[in-house]
Amino acid sequence: MHKQMKKINCILILALLWSISYGQNSDIGLLTRKDRDIFKQIENESNPTIMHELVTELVLLSDDKAPISQLEEAKYLFDLSLKKKDAYTECVSLSMYGQGYRITGNFTKALQYHQQAIELSKQLNDKSLMGFVLNQSAHIYKDREENEKAIAIYKQASYYANMGNNQYFKFYPLMNLGFVYLNANKPDSALYFASISVKMLEDILINTVPENRMIMERSLGVYNFSNLASSYSKLNDKPNADKYYASAASITARYKGVKTRYFQFYYFSLAQHYMRFNLIDSSLYAAKKAIESVINTPVEYLSSRPAKMLSDYYEGKNADSTVKYLKIYLKGNEVMNSTRVTQQLQMMTVEETQRKEEIKRAEKAYKDKIFFYLLAGVLMLVLLIAMYMYRSSRQRIKINQELQRQKNEVEKTLAELKSTQSQLIQSEKMASLGELTAGIAHEIQNPLNFVNNFSEVSNELIDEMKDELAAGNLQLATEIAEDVKQNLEKINHHGKRADAIVKGMLQHSRTSSGVKEPTDINALADEYLRLAYHGLRAKDKSFNVTLKTDFDPTIGSLNVIPQDIGRVILNLITNAFYAVGTGRDAGTGRDLSLPDYEPTVWVRTKRTNNKVEVFIRDNGNGIPKNVLDKIFQPFFTTKPTGQGTGLGLSMSYDIIKAHGGEIIVDTKEGEYAEFIIQLIDA
Repeated sequence: MHKQMKKINCILILALLWSISYGQNSDIGLLTRKDRDIFKQIENESNPTIMHELVTELVLLSDDKAPISQLEEAKYLFDLSLKKKDAYTECVSLSMYGQGYRITGNFTKALQYHQQAIELSKQLNDKSLMGFVLNQSAHIYKDREENEKAIAIYKQASYYANMGNNQYFKFYPLMNLGFVYLNANKPDSALYFASISVKMLEDILINTVPENRMIMERSLGVYNFSNLASSYSKLNDKPNADKYYASAASITARYKGVKTRYFQFYYFSLAQHYMRFNLIDSSLYAAKKAIESVINTPVEYLSSRPAKMLSDYYEGKNADSTVKYLKIYLKGNEVMNSTRVTQQLQMMTVEETQRKEEIKRAEKAYKDKIFFYLLAGVLMLVLLIAMYMYRSSRQRIKINQELQRQKNEVEKTLAELKSTQSQLIQSEKMASLGELTAGIAHEIQNPLNFVNNFSEVSNELIDEMKDELAAGNLQLATEIAEDVKQNLEKINHHGKRADAIVKGMLQHSRTSSGVKEPTDINALADEYLRLAYHGLRAKDKSFNVTLKTDFDPTIGSLNVIPQDIGRVILNLITNAFYAVGTGRDAGTGRDLSLPDYEPTVWVRTKRTNNKVEVFIRDNGNGIPKNVLDKIFQPFFTTKPTGQGTGLGLSMSYDIIKAHGGEIIVDTKEGEYAEFIIQLIDA
């Protein structure tokens, strides 16, 4: 009796400790305020339809979170589902458990939860939910590159999801099919599904609140654009591949400093793209960024593939680098493809039904016998978990403090960089204005010479007219007066010409209003061609070039910001002059100083349907392949120090993109370079 009382007292003490620990640690500390609000709404919502919509929103917000956060959300959502007795919410929480364990590389644990979620969704007979949980379970085989099995499950998921009404659950399997077909080296199929998912994501984001849109953009947006770009890359369509990689790059730039598995996927995909087109330096850089984006994170094992690429490249070239990246590869590969994990996955798939039956029999046979010991063990386990969570919470606080300190340093550095960039952009604008001023001074001198000459002649004619009037010769005086009138008309004409030139200079020098207006592109191109030429001649009297123009008369007026488009044309023409003139001593390509070389710059325009194109071509030495992909990057320049900031082409690219157009480069090293401005006539 005494021993039995001691046992009961022990249980009561453990229960008390458990309740205290749970009370101290039940708060979902890793979650954002937005997540807390959603959980509170789910808890208070009585309408099942609205509650399930909130659960779907929670899934979207958790997609790009750290595994620990996902597992904590899964636990809290699972507890809520039991409290509210809602099987739909329970099914989603089980799937979230599987997702969290998968991302950490614990595929065995992940498969256990995914199988429970699939079984529950079948019992509910909810087609959308079945599509969702099947999609999540297929990720395990996608990560392990068991492509055929992953494709089969994703197709099954898409089949069930399309029977329901949830647009997010319809979207996910299509997006993942695009990725897995890439892994299976079937770019045509990958392109088909990637194109559909990109369009679906655009429609989804339009109807998504801004806060959620940002989260989906930096995860699903990067993932989808990278899928589509990689599909084009494998089909050797580099222009389209570069286009969609640029879309993904713009998103990663907006979230600079974020570490996420989606950025890792983008960088590694980009590294493969560059390697495919023999852009080795760019490929190595992208592969290193792929490793950097997940290093020291719970998904560090994803660095294995880019590390393998780097190790293979450096083999025989750099022993230290080979060993460095081989270690990273082996560490990640051990998590992804260990023999133990493979065997467990296979056994669980084959013996799942038998395992369930054995568990049921074991529970029935030993329920009464082991109940007491089970309760004590559970309480002890909860106590240990509570202690672990307390220690983890303290550690998270320290980590968050360190992250905040690093964030402050990064923000300070970013502010300094923005300030420096603004100063350089202003310097570039002032240099452009100086060149224009020199050109306009030359242009305005011509009409002023006419004004001066005709005014002097008119003054002499007035004196002659006075003499004739004094002599009474009215006929001759009248003829002289007519000559004076003609001279005054010419003075007026050239005065207006000078006035127009001055107004043009003022219009260029002032800050752009940002308002589009109908503009004669032919006249704009011709004007800035002459201004650029005279501006360079004002600085270098020895400079000479043959100018050839061919303007399409059918273009008419185009609705653009004339000051901005004028700056772009001026910059490209100035670069062309540099390539055939001041750049002739660069020491690359053929010798442009030979007597038989005739420096020539062509400017022509062309209309094709609703597109207007401006071509600016020079017969200089062209653009080397090793810098072609960098020319639109800010601060990149091939000019000597002090002769260029590297902002001209970057600013031009941004201006044309803002107009909904693009700049295309066509070049052949040693022969020519041509920039094509494409504008849409909306």
